[in-house]
Amino acid sequence: MLPTTEPQIAETNPEGGDKPHAGIMYWIWNISYITYSLWVGVFLLYLPWLKIWDNNYLLYMYPQIRAFVSNPFLKGAVLGLGIVNILIGFHEIGQIWEYWKRHQRR
Repeated sequence: MLPTTEPQIAETNPEGGDKPHAGIMYWIWNISYITYSLWVGVFLLYLPWLKIWDNNYLLYMYPQIRAFVSNPFLKGAVLGLGIVNILIGFHEIGQIWEYWKRHQRR
């Protein structure tokens, strides 16, 4: 299990006013990271089964790697990376949910 750390968000600035930008940047960064993880995961999940996997410019330029690229174990490894990316996205959603629940009680 990955160690969890609470983000360091300053509640107020030295002048005594609120500092909303630190919280907004935290949320923008996390939402962007979650979106990226989920999209890459879905892309890697479907990529080995699309036509572009077997018919692309790289394979026309280097036909000697066709046997390696069409290997089912490589396709399974790419699919596994897609699953890991999706799980990372869901894990981050859970981390944000826990952070939000902790700060709603205060």
